[in-house]
Amino acid sequence: MKIIYSITMIALIGFSYGASFGGIENTSDKKPEPPITPEKKLDVTNIDAIQAQLKEIQLSLQSIKSADHELKLKKIEAEINILKDQMSRMEQAISKLAATRVAASFTPAVPANGTIKIANTSNANTSVIINGKVYKAQANQTLSVPNQNAGDFTYEVLADGFGIIQKQTTRSLAANETFTINIYPR
Repeated sequence: MKIIYSITMIALIGFSYGASFGGIENTSDKKPEPPITPEKKLDVTNIDAIQAQLKEIQLSLQSIKSADHELKLKKIEAEINILKDQMSRMEQAISKLAATRVAASFTPAVPANGTIKIANTSNANTSVIINGKVYKAQANQTLSVPNQNAGDFTYEVLADGFGIIQKQTTRSLAANETFTINIYPR
């Protein structure tokens, strides 16, 4: 930027210098002017005019620079105003959301369970298969199998030395109830 400014200034000074001394001339038709000697002095008023023009050019450049800065400042101010407007709209939207906030809760359903009781009143050890899982009940023993899902279930009873004494059967267990499987001698 400084180089362009310097070149512009030199060109303007040179142009002003040429214009103040009669402009650019065709030198092929004229004889070269003799060099300036102490007897022949430059007109001081021409140098003063050049300096005045130079100052005018500098002032013009400064005004152009300040106008450019003012334009940039106005753009920045406009962008700030746009951002302020957007923030205001966002704050309004947030306050609307806060005003319409709804809180809810629920109590999860507790699974319905029941208990299956195995009452072996026989003198034989038994195995009871409930929904595919084996429970051993010794002779004259009673077992509780808690936390069984309410609804249909299957069971089968086997006695040591007797084999299957109750084929696989489907029954229903009510919630919070106890279903008893009685094993007794026959």
